[in-house]
Amino acid sequence: MTDLTTFEVMLITIDIGNTRIKMGLFQGRNLVQQEAFDMDALERAQHLYKEWYSAGVRSIGIASGPVHVDWPNSIHWLSIDAPWPLKVAYKTPKSLGLDRLLFASAHWLEHRKDHITVVAGSCITYNIVKNDAFIGGAISPGWNMRYKAMHAFTQALPSLNKCSETHVVGASTEESMWAGVDTALPLEIDGMIRAIQMETGINLVFICGGDAKALSNHLKSYIFAPSNYELYALQRIDEYFQSQSVK
Repeated sequence: MTDLTTFEVMLITIDIGNTRIKMGLFQGRNLVQQEAFDMDALERAQHLYKEWYSAGVRSIGIASGPVHVDWPNSIHWLSIDAPWPLKVAYKTPKSLGLDRLLFASAHWLEHRKDHITVVAGSCITYNIVKNDAFIGGAISPGWNMRYKAMHAFTQALPSLNKCSETHVVGASTEESMWAGVDTALPLEIDGMIRAIQMETGINLVFICGGDAKALSNHLKSYIFAPSNYELYALQRIDEYFQSQSVK
């Protein structure tokens, strides 16, 4: 357990996603401790927060859905109404996933350039920043969601997960499903990125999210963020808020 008394300025970051809760403890920009919990381990996550939290420790969080009432009031939960560093040029800002805006904002704060951020999580999102504004992108089913959908909506297809070795042509039902997802998905993402680049003229591309590591073997020409980048993105947006005197 990290001794909080040895640090002057600490930050707790909390990401409540669709399948997991991730938490990070920062000293400045250094991630000194991190933990992840399944969604049914909410009490354990909240207990860890109480262990980490003390006077002078800030905390910031993002949630994909409603925030459970048992989380302490000391946490600054992000919302679409926060003073984001990017303009939001999106037709339906209230329905914009905050994770999309968070990742795009963090990369913009680091590079100050037009860019495409691909988030490979429960869904795959393509997020475009141009002229200091989040202008939109695209959403498609994520890696695991594709397997779950094939199993749930057909009577014959089995329940599978991604495989370490796949081919373009499958010689069995399982191999065909792996080819249709594990082989086809990186090709789809690469094709979508290239189409967006053709339309927007943007060259800089980041890929992050839980499945980014699995994609890194297939998509060599893009910049991959760490698998826990959401924690760093929360730290970066908190740093921006502090520089702007946002409470």
